[in-house]
Amino acid sequence: MNLITIGYYNEMPHGNPTDPSIKDCIGKEDRSLVSKISAYLSSGIPLAVAPGIVNDVIDPDKGIAGTPTAYTDGTWVWPGDLAYYVTNYRLKLPDEFTGTMQNNNWTIPIKLEDIDFDSLTINGKPLFS
Repeated sequence: MNLITIGYYNEMPHGNPTDPSIKDCIGKEDRSLVSKISAYLSSGIPLAVAPGIVNDVIDPDKGIAGTPTAYTDGTWVWPGDLAYYVTNYRLKLPDEFTGTMQNNNWTIPIKLEDIDFDSLTINGKPLFS
């Protein structure tokens, strides 16, 4: 299983400088899809769970945005705070990602036991080497 990272932004503590800016995506998601997208993201399979919190990078005064968890649906892997930004800021996600959600009828199509962690790759690189 090769997962593809999505929803990481350069302002996030788990983002990279080459990731897109979250500021370019704020307020652009279709209001009618926000709750479906947020529910899908929140019901992802935890792939990597780390203790701690991540704070809101758009408005730090709002406090906690989520945890440094990574979730998957068997195709994509996204950060644990992504649902927060979709819900609170109407963060627009890439169409190929929301298309996957729609094709999956807004339901995560796999279970944890479906993931073979020994052969798992992310963006073509083995998770464990």
